[in-house]
Amino acid sequence: MVSSFSILKKKEYLVMTMQGTYEYWKYMEFPEQILQECNGHNCSKILVDLSEVIADEIALIELFFIGEKIATVLGNKIMLALVWKRESLSDFLVDVATNRSARLKVFTTQQRAAYWLKNTY
Repeated sequence: MVSSFSILKKKEYLVMTMQGTYEYWKYMEFPEQILQECNGHNCSKILVDLSEVIADEIALIELFFIGEKIATVLGNKIMLALVWKRESLSDFLVDVATNRSARLKVFTTQQRAAYWLKNTY
């Protein structure tokens, strides 16, 4: 199944739920789609749930380029909370993006991600 997403508008942030299979080139496009959705809803905070995405192996170099793309496209304008179960890989992605001024954090549950989005100063 090809990757797809749905958007839900909450009071303080957007929720993007991803489904399908991880495909590097498709995921390189998502920072632009996130920015477009945030601008369209006049919202600067988004929770992206990747927990239903099927991914066998994700190369570190792919995470590096995705992290760079997140930082380049979203910068510090959009607050991005990812729900992702791959903690060891997520640290690298966060380091790459945040070292380039992105506002990104990875969580294992939607509740923790939402708390961060709602309570960050």
